[in-house]
Amino acid sequence: MATCAANNVKLYARFRSEREDWVLAMVMARIGFAFMPECSVTLPELLQRPLIEPEVSRKISMLSVLGRPYSPATAAMLRAAKSFHWPG
Repeated sequence: MATCAANNVKLYARFRSEREDWVLAMVMARIGFAFMPECSVTLPELLQRPLIEPEVSRKISMLSVLGRPYSPATAAMLRAAKSFHWPG
């Protein structure tokens, strides 16, 4: 929002939802637009454009207690996270 204000861009969120599928449906209905992570766009017919400037990034961390054995589910999640090709 600070970047928008610095560039004299005024945005107003008329509709809000924590459900990504609802947001995508509103965008498909041409009610508005959304800033979403690339992997959240699951509809191939939805027009996408990368946000080049300003650059948007985030840091995701996974922490555990040293020496504590992992449950099978946690071990599987860690293997999946390590093997996934993270963009960026």
